[in-house]
Amino acid sequence: MARQRDIRELLVGEDLSIKKVMQIIDRTALNIAFVVDRDCRLIGAVSDGDIRRAILRGCDVGTAVKEVMNGEPVFLHEHQLANRYLVTAAVKKLRAGGGGCPPIPVVDAECRPVQLADFRELTRVTAMSDDGPKRDNRVLVVGGAGFLGSVLVGRLLQKGYTVRVLDSLLYGRQSIEAFIENSRFEPCEGDMRDISVLAGALKQVGAVVNLAAIVGDPACKASPSTTIETNYLANKVLAEACKYNQINRFIFASTCSVYGASREVVDETSDLHPLSLYTRSKIHSEEGILSLEDENFAPTILRMATLYGYSPRMRFDLVVNTMVKDAFSTGRITIHGGGTQWRPLLEVSDAAEAYILCLEAPLERIKGEIFNLGAEKQNYQILDIAAKVRRHLPGAELHFAGEMFDARDYSVCFKKIRRQLNFRPRKGLNSAIIEIKRALHRDIADVDDDRYYNVRRIQDVGVYARPRAAEYATAGAASVDGQGT
Repeated sequence: MARQRDIRELLVGEDLSIKKVMQIIDRTALNIAFVVDRDCRLIGAVSDGDIRRAILRGCDVGTAVKEVMNGEPVFLHEHQLANRYLVTAAVKKLRAGGGGCPPIPVVDAECRPVQLADFRELTRVTAMSDDGPKRDNRVLVVGGAGFLGSVLVGRLLQKGYTVRVLDSLLYGRQSIEAFIENSRFEPCEGDMRDISVLAGALKQVGAVVNLAAIVGDPACKASPSTTIETNYLANKVLAEACKYNQINRFIFASTCSVYGASREVVDETSDLHPLSLYTRSKIHSEEGILSLEDENFAPTILRMATLYGYSPRMRFDLVVNTMVKDAFSTGRITIHGGGTQWRPLLEVSDAAEAYILCLEAPLERIKGEIFNLGAEKQNYQILDIAAKVRRHLPGAELHFAGEMFDARDYSVCFKKIRRQLNFRPRKGLNSAIIEIKRALHRDIADVDDDRYYNVRRIQDVGVYARPRAAEYATAGAASVDGQGT
């Protein structure tokens, strides 16, 4: 390996001027510096080329480096150095970005840089592997064509994973069409309740992310027996099949709605107050999956905040998305239940990043754990959400409706996932509202299309019968996308 450099030579604070950063880059002769925040956590990288291009665009040399850095630097965690696949993915990403052969920062569990990995040495290591599919680099995403699933699949492919998607395609295949030409994308159209389909989907898989469910209270009420069959029984069978096949890493999508209503800020130790069949089915699934944990099988439960934002499989039955759609298309935002009830929120791409953190974390850190997934800053009252939407669609009027009262009212603590996995959402309501508004202008012709609404689509296609092996392409469980409004 080339002369080992001390990574501290290349660390710069986020508020340091680009002039001073350029001086550091010139002194180290490695053409790059790594940007850290005030807690010394890695947040970006900047090359001499980045700085020169910024100056040509008119940036002053006194501009803080955080304004011109790459906010998604290539890096490795210490435990990943022994994983040939993840090293290969990092090397491929650097090659795709061009710019020579820079060193790769290695970070600890808190994302603080601790050493440098030499690009050339890593390249020699990855060259020793063949190009055939490896069990440990293939992720099965059940429900991967859904609102969250399609975003997660895209991110996994970007990071170099081989991704197999098992989905009934109840809402169509548009959400995964962009991936079809990718050689690392493996579509598997079918229903997770079909044992033969499930067995085939698990072959040569190293990890499973289970997002599949009948989602939301209205959809579950439409067919209680199918909800129990899909949301509980099939999920437990899938977990048992993973354990039998020695697929140790299993991540299950649950919901913060299991807390129901509480005057206290709830955390993972709080009592559960399910207010619907949907949340009861999630609780039973959590219990059944966690009961399978042993020295080899390491299930993880993510109780998600209510998701929002733009996705290839768009939904307009989630509270933020609904408000933006209504404000845009009708000029009116309807508030149910007075609007003072609290909801935890999370942007969909941030949720996808949390699943990736779980896929890449040491097993001992996530084994048998339940994590609330979200951020305290995004605990909102319904009226506050409406106010933010109106800032971007100022002509919209508020309409208060007495019907459809929703008893859910809770704020959530997300300290555990922040401390154990260093999860920090990057997006907020304002940017997501702008993105949804842009999509409504450009990409979505008919906001009333049934494919944007879970319960409507399920009722349209008659999803409730148990599929036979020959019929699984046209019937089956919906994809989970977080909670409903």
